Amino acid sequence: MRVTVQTKADVADAAWAVALRMTAFGYGEIEAELKIGAKQAVRIVRGWTAAGLLVVVQEGRGLRKLWSIAPQAQRPSFAKGRSAEDNLWTAMRGLKSFTPTELCAHATGPNLVITNEDATAYCRALFAAGYLGVARKAEPGRREAIYRLARNTGPKPPREKRVRAVIDDNTNAIVVIGQVAS
Repeated sequence: MRVTVQTKADVADAAWAVALRMTAFGYGEIEAELKIGAKQAVRIVRGWTAAGLLVVVQEGRGLRKLWSIAPQAQRPSFAKGRSAEDNLWTAMRGLKSFTPTELCAHATGPNLVITNEDATAYCRALFAAGYLGVARKAEPGRREAIYRLARNTGPKPPREKRVRAVIDDNTNAIVVIGQVAS
């Protein structure tokens, strides 16, 4: 079975699927099935061992060490710490053009549900900041806008922030709180 993987999380997920299929496995099985390097296979299996997810089924003098998944083990979560913006930005970078609904489909995962309203709000914020262009305008009530990424600045998502500021109506000055005025 040929597995195509793109990120460390994809590799770890694929490795777990391989381990589940086998009654016993070693580093070599993970390496061969996924077409990854020996160091990466060792790192993955040792991580599972340290987390208590594996049981040794064979070891000893002259024998190759083999493991099986412990009966109480649950699939490790590799998507910890990912936010809605992380998933939406990753989807935007991978798609040529997209609607907010398409982004929801691509960015929603087992640990994170993204609503159409979230995707629409993020698209609007990035459009206002110049990160997105409009490929087709929306027709309210009929169809969504189609966006294209205009500024791909890297893997970390741009984030909308609310800024606290003081506005002086006497001088029309805006001073961001926590920033030194110039």
